Amino acid sequence: MSLLYGASAVLLALLMSSVLILWGDPRAPILAVGGAGAAAIGLYLIQRPLIALNVAIFLALMPMELRFEIVYTLAVNSALALALGAWLLKVVVQRQHIHWNAVCVLLTLYLVWAIVTLLWAPDLVLARKELVAYVSGFILLLLISEQVRSIAAIDGLMRVLKVMGWILVLGGLHAAFTGALQPGERLQVLGMNENLFGVALVLTLPGQIWPVLRSSGPRHTFHLVLSIFFILCTLGLVALSGSRGSSISLLLVLLAFFFHKPMRPFGIVGVILVAGLLAVAPGITDVLVQRFQEHEGGDLGGRVLLWHASLLLIRDNLWTGVGIGNGPSELHRYIASLTSTYAHRPDVPSHSPLLEVAVETGLLGIFLYASAIILAVWQFFWYRRRLYTRDAMIAGYFPLLLGVSVGYFASWSKGGGMDAHPTFFILLGLLVFPAGLLTPGKPRSPDAN
Repeated sequence: MSLLYGASAVLLALLMSSVLILWGDPRAPILAVGGAGAAAIGLYLIQRPLIALNVAIFLALMPMELRFEIVYTLAVNSALALALGAWLLKVVVQRQHIHWNAVCVLLTLYLVWAIVTLLWAPDLVLARKELVAYVSGFILLLLISEQVRSIAAIDGLMRVLKVMGWILVLGGLHAAFTGALQPGERLQVLGMNENLFGVALVLTLPGQIWPVLRSSGPRHTFHLVLSIFFILCTLGLVALSGSRGSSISLLLVLLAFFFHKPMRPFGIVGVILVAGLLAVAPGITDVLVQRFQEHEGGDLGGRVLLWHASLLLIRDNLWTGVGIGNGPSELHRYIASLTSTYAHRPDVPSHSPLLEVAVETGLLGIFLYASAIILAVWQFFWYRRRLYTRDAMIAGYFPLLLGVSVGYFASWSKGGGMDAHPTFFILLGLLVFPAGLLTPGKPRSPDAN
């Protein structure tokens, strides 16, 4: 089979090179080399579905400033297509069955209904953009639920989160030490929204702590020190970003860690680090404190007003919604009837994923979408005993993800445009992992999927 893949890739590369050379474009040699390189990477990934999935996840989480738009769009779409194609090819060649997780089934039904709402969506361009985001996220969730079913597979996913977490932290440290922040100015990192930056750090936190739980001896000490430094940097950078939601999420994560023995040391260390930061560098929280005091835009940063406007829109479009992707544009006139604050912003979202879904897809849409979340959380709790059939290192997965999920959803619940964000689908994948994990010595059963 590898020989067949290799021969096909070589033939394809030769054909591409011949076409480019005969084309006569002066850029032909560069394009030929690039095409051959892409063919080699594609050949490598098509034979390794899990690695292809991890590459797709890494690119999906890439910060805005590191995205070279034309190249990035091509790369992320190609990586996602390769990951899906590699998995489907493996299913066909090895004659495997697709074991649909019920969460994926519910989201499939939601996507079908979202496509139906195109019939009355005013702006099909906005609808297409939103659908692409949903489909991309759904593919990530599907591939995680189907392929990340072993400890080795979850180790690989955690490594991706670890690397991305350090990219964010190093980017934050670079911005903090090289940029001249003015009083009251929020730290912006790698072109990311200040609130999204904190949410992304919370999602990548498991990648830092997981190696600590999975190691012993000198490696355990090394990963422990590294994770503590990561938590310290995260606390400081989130404070500098001035994100109220992210700071509350981090505190909730540390608080949740106190309730489970494997994670309690991290909760204790986190509280000590918070106290240390306040004692050594009290000015680091000035922007955060100022934002809590200002009540910028009113209650909850103006979100209460946006929620009120969203409920008015939902009341008028209860069953159908206004069409996928058209929520912010249609919400504008409802907001305008309540305030002139957002008159210059015609695309303000509801700043609540559940309300955004209800606005765009109506009652049926919010039922399917919310049911998928509830079912993912239920599976996470119901199948947690599968983790405890392993050793203590694996048992720590449950309290780790529980704490991170509490923190993530605290910020996600009032975030704008988070209903189809990659972090949301990746977290759902982490939550359904215990349902797909096989206990030692037992065959796969239907209820496991």
